[in-house]
Amino acid sequence: MLNQAPVGRHFLQVCTTTPCWLCGSDEVLRACREELGIGPGESTAEGRFTMVEVECLGACVNAPMLQLNDHYYEDLDYERTRALLQALKRGERPEPGSQSGRQTSAPAAGLTTLTTLTTAKA
Repeated sequence: MLNQAPVGRHFLQVCTTTPCWLCGSDEVLRACREELGIGPGESTAEGRFTMVEVECLGACVNAPMLQLNDHYYEDLDYERTRALLQALKRGERPEPGSQSGRQTSAPAAGLTTLTTLTTAKA
């Protein structure tokens, strides 16, 4: 739980616990490997990025996700992870939260309950 060596300016903590794994954390790791050329526990040669695998970060409903420094990036897949990393390389600061556009922890497929107002009849 402690870093025993310096970490990069962009410290990526990829959740690989069961909910994130079932939702595709392997693809998040693959995107990091391909885009940055590093695996878990490694830093890029210039020290800008460090990636580690971590246990549950508590955002299971929006899995898979990663924590970038102090911010959560949720609803990731291979392409969204690559886009996030490319933006960081360009010096941009992507907006944290759901990367699929869903609002907070709303169902990914949209609302399914309490979608209409009904009145009880006596």
